[in-house]
Amino acid sequence: MSFEQRIERFSAAHPDAPRELILASRLLLRTARLLRDHINRTLAPFDLDMSQYLVLSMLAVDEGQPSMPSELGATIDATRTQMTRLLDGLEARALVRRQASAQDRRTQELTLTAAGRRLLERASPLVHAAYAEAWAPVGESGLAASARVLNRLHHSLQALQP
Repeated sequence: MSFEQRIERFSAAHPDAPRELILASRLLLRTARLLRDHINRTLAPFDLDMSQYLVLSMLAVDEGQPSMPSELGATIDATRTQMTRLLDGLEARALVRRQASAQDRRTQELTLTAAGRRLLERASPLVHAAYAEAWAPVGESGLAASARVLNRLHHSLQALQP
């Protein structure tokens, strides 16, 4: 039974349920997973996943400024445990370097290594092409409209956070 058929059955069994809200929410969650999977397949030849790629990308953007694991985790929506695991793997591959902060020895600062920069330079064009491929069906005007709607939804949901 398809996803849509299940939503229809659920809606029939629960006539007071907000069908369109449920459908839109489920489609958003499923689409996000499919997009992540698409990007992960693109990154597989580099032995990276989307979260690792985002860490490398953010460190490249922050070059010359201290980057803290907690700030990076907030940017890529990763927990402390996930960040530790991500950084352990990237550091083991010599793509990222961790060192104690000169200002606060309890805090770690992250830097992108030359090997990390080279890998990012090779992977980025393919990731950008994968994003373009994923969004191609909505067109430029659809992309702009989607971004506006998703931004409003994002800010609204953020405001609902405790």
